Amino acid sequence: MPSNPEIVVSIVAGVFLLIFGEAIANIFGLLVFAILTLGFIRVQGPEDRERVFPWHGFARNEAGKLVVQTEMAGGIGMITGIAVCVFLWRYGVFTR
Repeated sequence: MPSNPEIVVSIVAGVFLLIFGEAIANIFGLLVFAILTLGFIRVQGPEDRERVFPWHGFARNEAGKLVVQTEMAGGIGMITGIAVCVFLWRYGVFTR
């Protein structure tokens, strides 16, 4: 049975990771779509807040460019971030 300080620390750490993990995932998502698609796919901005996105999270704007929903970009950013960490861990970057 964990003691009281351990419970408090685990709750605080969990909330911290949820907040900052989502922020880091969104940043990774912005970078992934900006770099890998060379600007052909944009991440949803303030001007796209009223846009209705289908289940897959991609839609076209008035100019015909693809726009990805912020949550979808964050999910793809999270997957990319985990893949980069696994790749770096596999090649021993974290053991030095």
